[in-house]
Amino acid sequence: MTTLSDLQHTNPDVTIKTVTDPEFSQFGQVIDLPFQANLLNTLNTQTVIPATGNQYARNDPQFLNDTQRQQIARNFYGEQPIEIGYCNGHSNKLNAFEFHNCSELNLAATDFVLFFAERQNLVDKRLKSSKAHAFFIPQGTAIEVYPTTMHFAPCAVDSAGFKCLVVLTDGTNSPLASKRKPDDLLFQRNKWLLTHPENLRMVNNGAFVGLSGINTTINPVVEDRL
Repeated sequence: MTTLSDLQHTNPDVTIKTVTDPEFSQFGQVIDLPFQANLLNTLNTQTVIPATGNQYARNDPQFLNDTQRQQIARNFYGEQPIEIGYCNGHSNKLNAFEFHNCSELNLAATDFVLFFAERQNLVDKRLKSSKAHAFFIPQGTAIEVYPTTMHFAPCAVDSAGFKCLVVLTDGTNSPLASKRKPDDLLFQRNKWLLTHPENLRMVNNGAFVGLSGINTTINPVVEDRL
């Protein structure tokens, strides 16, 4: 298991805090997720980390039955329908920011780092990467990311990659019903997105290039420090 001191040693130029630091309260909160042990076990045993890149599943029915999902929906979304999926992979850069008009719940099956920024820092749909804050999320931790917080895929902290549960209102990240304009941040249903120009996958998919500055990298902890 990675420690924050190991991670900070490997990334001396990036200030990395943890979700237990007071500064995290402006972006989200640590939560106790209903059926957390069940969800963690399914994520660990029934999903895999791809050999390269990231894999995102928007809604995977193996994560809880309808009655169990309804409890999470009631506690965090006021009984709105939800989707439970996951993002597993090997990202190691800031790359982009997205936001939703709902909270996002994450459960860490592995250690990883998330970058956060406040939506209020957007100026003409643009943001400087210097406004990003890096937070270490330890394995087994569940968090609520507020709707006012911009975020993107986790960053792996070792060569094995990461596993992250993702809970959102139903339909989020599904295709739009109408064609979007090139300068529109709305990228998918309930997903507003701005990308860094170095994130060629998103650039080639037509995402708005609105994130400037250094595309911050999280270097993995070397094996002999694990």
